[in-house]
Amino acid sequence: MSTTDVSRRSFLIGSAALGTAAAVGAAGCSNASQAGSGQAGSGSAAADGKATLVFTNAHVQTMVAEDDVAEAVAIRGNEIVYVGDSIGVEDHIGDDTQVIDLKGAFLAPGFIDSHIHAPGMWCDRLFAISLENMTTNEEYLEAVKAFVEEHPDQEVYSGRPFMFNAYEQPDGSNSGPLASDLDAICADKPIVISDVSGHAMWVNSKALEIAGITKDTPDPEGGVIYRDAEGNPSGCLADAAMNPVDEAIDTSNTPEQIEEALYEFMKEANSYGITGMCNMARGGLGINELYHRLDEEGKLTLRLKNSTTIDPLLSYDDVLADLKKSKEYDSDMLQTQLAKIFYDGVTESGTAVMLEPYLESAGLGADWYGEPIWTDEEFFKMVKGFDAEGLQIHVHAIGDGAVQRTIDAYTEAIAENGDRDHRHTITHVCAITDDDIQRMADNKIIASLQFLWMYGDPLYELEVSYIGKERADAMYPVKNMLEAGVHITGASDTPVTPYVVLDEIEIGVTRNSPFEGEEDTDMMRWPEQGLTAYQMLEIYTKNSAYQNFLEDMVGTIEAGKKADIVVLDQNILDVEPTKINEAKVLYTVSDGRIVYEG
Repeated sequence: MSTTDVSRRSFLIGSAALGTAAAVGAAGCSNASQAGSGQAGSGSAAADGKATLVFTNAHVQTMVAEDDVAEAVAIRGNEIVYVGDSIGVEDHIGDDTQVIDLKGAFLAPGFIDSHIHAPGMWCDRLFAISLENMTTNEEYLEAVKAFVEEHPDQEVYSGRPFMFNAYEQPDGSNSGPLASDLDAICADKPIVISDVSGHAMWVNSKALEIAGITKDTPDPEGGVIYRDAEGNPSGCLADAAMNPVDEAIDTSNTPEQIEEALYEFMKEANSYGITGMCNMARGGLGINELYHRLDEEGKLTLRLKNSTTIDPLLSYDDVLADLKKSKEYDSDMLQTQLAKIFYDGVTESGTAVMLEPYLESAGLGADWYGEPIWTDEEFFKMVKGFDAEGLQIHVHAIGDGAVQRTIDAYTEAIAENGDRDHRHTITHVCAITDDDIQRMADNKIIASLQFLWMYGDPLYELEVSYIGKERADAMYPVKNMLEAGVHITGASDTPVTPYVVLDEIEIGVTRNSPFEGEEDTDMMRWPEQGLTAYQMLEIYTKNSAYQNFLEDMVGTIEAGKKADIVVLDQNILDVEPTKINEAKVLYTVSDGRIVYEG
């Protein structure tokens, strides 16, 4: 694949991962049996009261303040007990202490991804049709055909992720992929392929038949059925239009498959320096039971804030009951009291809710603004209800119309239910007005942003074709948001985009592609909105810890906090911005355990 095919929403191994990905599963990486094994540096307390693990001769960026730097860190069990100079740390070293001389390497709090979907692509890599790293319809069909031929007895075929920009026409319109292409491979069993965003679905005619979607089926509120010239469903469904397929065809993974995928996902995340995340947990109601068991068995190598997602196929009462049941699972490694709601879809399928209409050339008709997934009555009732129960809420809102109505709902809920510490979050916030930026700041609403989306990649061109260049260029006003006082956190939205934090930090500074062959070209997107490297490191450490109500536990390197740490081979605050993602992860420490060694 040529470098020009690289897109923020194709799941690629990013440039920062190239030096570490090959080591995943090699010596030094953790696995399920190693986690909590009781070895030095594994989180078990030393019998003599000394440290179990010491890093010395380091550049320790504590993140307490930009100029707060130390040389050494001592860890006893899972807790940091000393941060200071390399002489003072000697008092914490005993006969059984594991001492690592970092020789000037850069030590910081472990990275935290503030919006991600574990286990990412691993269920598809292991058990389904993986279109990863593919960019054309021909490649997709070859992969589907190969999987079907290798699994002739399977009753349902599913996978991901196709890219919408593979189907863009010269005039800017986009009819999406076709059922007929999949029918030619398998016509008697359903095939269901998700796009990279998770907001569109490519199906064959059998899947349409089973779901009861015909020429006479109207577009549902908050969804689009793509059609041919005669009005027949052509094989692509967006947002709420996917619901009949989801109801009629089970493409879910078993708990056993999810568990197997989670182990691979955690190893990969640790190799990127990630020690925590706000997880939009895949697996539906009851999935917190699996995470709770892994927590009890000492197998979690990520500190997780798990959400339970409500969608039109689930009732509010069922989701609330599941959250209440999950509260007993909360621990230092697992938090569950978070409700996630989708307000809209995505710009590139015309389902993001906008304050101004999409271009008529996008093929969605005149005066198309996008439609919310919920009615105002339903959405406001859910937000107020979850808030009244003391839950934190996390809303997907991409269009400026969706962002505005989410702010409206949050502010009404806060006014009705009391001024507690809500920390409600809007994720994506791709388009937003200046007035709403200030409203987010004034109401202490957190913005969980995907920095890998903030440069001029091929999907940016698709956004231009849907809403025009002026509006596409005005997306992601991060610096304006930060200066207004909005609390910003960093996220990948994996499996939508890779979770290589060093790539994301570089883009946040340069607003340009971080990938080899592109970073020296002009793929910039509103470069004036670039931040400093320190601001970006704050966003992926202590800011994200704050979003998860974990700032007293992690996010900075301080005595008394849990030992979640990343060590890099270079100081990313003191290099040319285009070199940030060339740093290699040397060590990742989760809850006092070395879970990755590069």
